[in-house]
Order: sequence, then C-alpha cells, then structure tokens
Amino acid sequence: MKLSSILQIILMLGIIVIMALFYYYFFKNNKNIVSNKKAQKEELIDDKIVNELINIEYNSSDREGNTFYINAEKATVKFDDKETNTKVKLHKVTSLINVRGKGIIKIYSEDAIYDKINNNTNFFNDVRIEYVDNLISAENFDLMFTDKISKIYNNVIINNKSLNLNTDIILIDMTNGDVKLAMNNKTRKINLKTYYESIN
Repeated sequence: MKLSSILQIILMLGIIVIMALFYYYFFKNNKNIVSNKKAQKEELIDDKIVNELINIEYNSSDREGNTFYINAEKATVKFDDKETNTKVKLHKVTSLINVRGKGIIKIYSEDAIYDKINNNTNFFNDVRIEYVDNLISAENFDLMFTDKISKIYNNVIINNKSLNLNTDIILIDMTNGDVKLAMNNKTRKINLKTYYESIN
C-alpha cells in the first residue's frame, strides 16, 4: 500500500474522531443544559402554583349563627414556619359578615391577612365598610373572632345622610353590637357634624 493511501486513511479516521468528539461534547452537553433549564423553570412554576392562588374564597359560621364570607382576586400563602401555613395574604378583597339579627356588613380593601384556622382577618389599605346606611372608610380593620371584637382605626370617617364623623378608633363588640369611639390622643376630640332637614 502506498504511503499516500495510508496518510489519507489516517486523515479520514482523524476527521471522523474529531467530528464524533465535537458532537458528543457540544450537542449532548447542550441537551443537558436545556433539560436543566426546563427542570428549573418547571420547579419555579410549581412553587408559584403552590404559593399563589387566583380568585379564592372562604366561608364559615359561628355558634351564634353569624356567617362570614371572604373573597380575593389573588391569594399568597404566608409561611409562618416550615410546617404551618395558616395565614394567607389576600389582594383585592371583598367580605360579607351576616350578623344574626343585625344585618349584613360589607367590607372592601386592597389587602388583608386571613387566618384559615380562626378566621381572624386584618384588612388594610383603602378599607371601606358598608353597614345599613353607613359608609365607613379607614386604613385598617381588624376582625378578631377569637376576641369577639373588631377594631377600625387610622383615619376613620363615618358618613351617612344625617352625619359626618371623624375619629381614630371604632371598637365593635361582636357579641352584642355595642360600638365605642375613641381617640389616640386624649386631648383631641371626636369631630361630629350632623345634618337636619327642615320639615314644612
């Protein structure tokens, strides 16, 4: 066999080996990178599904026959520790409380923290409360079923056809419906304006 033929065969074998190595290291590793990225993306999606829910609602009632309903456009699970996730952060919240013998209270807020175990709810950011003919606006509303009391506070304004009232705090006894008004600063007074219509 001629020397030139041997060199051609060696050259061809060398090219085949180089192509095989190139394919193995480039294409196979590239597939692994794509697979790893896909797995990471799926893992992130799974985490998001576990932690964030859309259009969520809860219903409950107590021994006295009062019912509680809450709905939110978005809910995010708030982990207190690695084993419990009883608290849920809600966004764009609507809530209805049907107090037996006293009527329905409607609550709207941008955000809230809801406890799935005891139903205690902290409403905050642009809180609006509708009860009978009263419209109450505030920054915070803590609905505490465990303490049987509700607290509306921070820039509280009550409006209806007869009055306009500004106060710092409204405390509502959830067992009997009693309402107490208070100010954070004892030197400040509750501001009340009333409107009377003249009758002819």
